[in-house]
Amino acid sequence: MLRQIIVNADDFGYTPGVSQGILEAHLNGIVTSTSVMVNMPAAEQWVKTALKEAPDLGLGLHLNLTTGRPVSRLEDVEGLVDADGVFYPKHELLNRLPTIDPAYVERELLAQVARFEQLTGRLPDHLDSHHHITYMSPPTMKLMAKLARELEVPMRRPLPGGDDISAAADFLEALGGFTNRVYVEELAAVIQGYTTHISTPMPDHLNVEFHGEQTTLGDLLLILLHVPEGITELVCHPGHVDDELRQTASYVEPREAELAALTHPSARELLNSEFIQLLNFGDLKLFAR
Repeated sequence: MLRQIIVNADDFGYTPGVSQGILEAHLNGIVTSTSVMVNMPAAEQWVKTALKEAPDLGLGLHLNLTTGRPVSRLEDVEGLVDADGVFYPKHELLNRLPTIDPAYVERELLAQVARFEQLTGRLPDHLDSHHHITYMSPPTMKLMAKLARELEVPMRRPLPGGDDISAAADFLEALGGFTNRVYVEELAAVIQGYTTHISTPMPDHLNVEFHGEQTTLGDLLLILLHVPEGITELVCHPGHVDDELRQTASYVEPREAELAALTHPSARELLNSEFIQLLNFGDLKLFAR
């Protein structure tokens, strides 16, 4: 079986520096797809730039409920925003999700799809979410899968680890700051089980290891060298650090290291020598089994 990889850069449109870095990682490196944060002020200009300068870059939708302001009117997304009309931070939203009417979440997701179409003139080539937030509760996971099915677009595989519930739970625990291990393992099992019953195309594997302290060129080459058979999505966050990013994000300096590794000639050389095929999410339907 072929080894194929989608190298997807999250957070396009977050800030000008992040967006510029992602374009460089595509034009001069191995990034094949990106996910757009359509509610952020930088998104409109940078989407225009991407459509003009990088026509082969896959553009997906980074569904966002945790950063910036909603696309919807504030009165239509009650419970998702604070008194200033800004999305609650990830951990606060996670605490609130069990009591929030899912209709508010669905309304904002649909508004972000409409905004994406307005910016690009087309549907996204896939769906994923900022801070993985839509995957961290069964109701929002189902809403996202429903949306992908209705749009007939692929989506990110929810959790890494395949059938290994413990590995999936480790990822959720670290990402969500959960402290109840039993709950996290049950949540991982529910999400993994639901994934097996939906028909929406998605990669066979999700790799989230290229992050934080593991963003050197050596880290990237090891990940690429051990890409399994089938289609893997490698999630990355390259970018240039600007003042706006420093003021609004917790993940900052490693983005520069990611950009350097993803654009190093050795990354493409290894892919070529190992006969690993680069895809973007737009190709996924062609290879869906």
